This record gives sequence, structure tokens and C-alpha cells, in this order.
Amino acid sequence: MNTFDPAAVRQAVAEFTPLRPQKFQDLLPAKDVIVELRQKRASYRAIAELLTQHCLPISKTAIAAFCHQVIGENVRPRKRPLRRRPPALTPPPSLIRPPESAAAGETTPAPEPPANGDELPLARTRGPRIAQIRKLNSPPNETIDSHP
Repeated sequence: MNTFDPAAVRQAVAEFTPLRPQKFQDLLPAKDVIVELRQKRASYRAIAELLTQHCLPISKTAIAAFCHQVIGENVRPRKRPLRRRPPALTPPPSLIRPPESAAAGETTPAPEPPANGDELPLARTRGPRIAQIRKLNSPPNETIDSHP
């Protein structure tokens, strides 16, 4: 059986090379160039194309990661897409007031509320929709309550 030899282990440690190269090892010689280009407001894509033309093929994503991790640039938060809201319901044309610039001689009567007691269709507000419960077959002497 072999015995532990500290000298052999030290020699193996001295000759050890990692299997994977250090991150951004190819970009470290170009660090000053990248910093100068970023100071001139060059985009990551423009820097990647310039380095690719000069025998250092690299992606814009790798340039961005290099700038954030090595150079220390701030990472801007992503912009969330705006939610589309459904168009607001507008009252029927008969209930819309005429513009104030109409001739003073023309008068239109004010719209009357509906005779059947229905509410006007207004713009919907945010929040839960509450159902309106009505008695369909109520006797004539009973009043309709919105709450039981």
C-alpha cells in the first residue's frame, strides 16, 4: 500500500491547472478599451462588433456581464411592459352634452333619466364586480329591495 507523500502532493498542487479557464480571461487584456468605449457611450453590441473585428470574438451579453461584474457598472432594472386597460364605457350619444362652443340660440333639453330605473352605463371602475340581485317574479304589493 502506498503511503502519503507530502512532497508529491505539493508538486501536484504546483502543476494543477483548472479545467475551465477563469471567467472573462479573454476580455481582461481589453478592459481599458472597453472602459474607454463605455465612457464614450458605446453600446454593448458596438463593443462586441469592434472586438470581433479585431480577432476577439465575443457576444454583447458577455460584454454586458463583464461591464457589470468586472468594471462595476450599475445594472438598470428592466422596464415592465404597460398593462393595457380595456377602453372605458361611454354613455350613449343621447346623454352626452353638446360642446360649450355651440351657438347660444340653440338649446337642447337636458336628458331625462331612464324611466325604468336602470342606472346609466358609466365607465367601469377597478375592483370587484358586485352582482345586482333582483326578484324576477315578485308580487305587485311587494317592494324590490337590493338587500335582503
